[in-house]
Amino acid sequence: MSFFAALSAIGMPLAMVFGAIAAWRLLKKEKRNEQEQPTWRDTSLDDWRRERDASADAERAARASEPNALLEGSAEEREEARRHQRIGG
Repeated sequence: MSFFAALSAIGMPLAMVFGAIAAWRLLKKEKRNEQEQPTWRDTSLDDWRRERDASADAERAARASEPNALLEGSAEEREEARRHQRIGG
């Protein structure tokens, strides 16, 4: 056997195996780095949301404290349903 035949018969498969193991380890390392990084979170509107929720809670409390508020319905609920009657055949 010549040197190149032995190299291609033994060396190339070993090089492929080592390359596959190295690629697999790099892939695992990248996944681990992605999991360790904190996820970005948009906090630019947090103050506005807290104020909105506080004002909505205040409105609910104000409506609940009124005695007649629970008896009255909204304008849509007070309107009578209109009936459409088809005349003719």
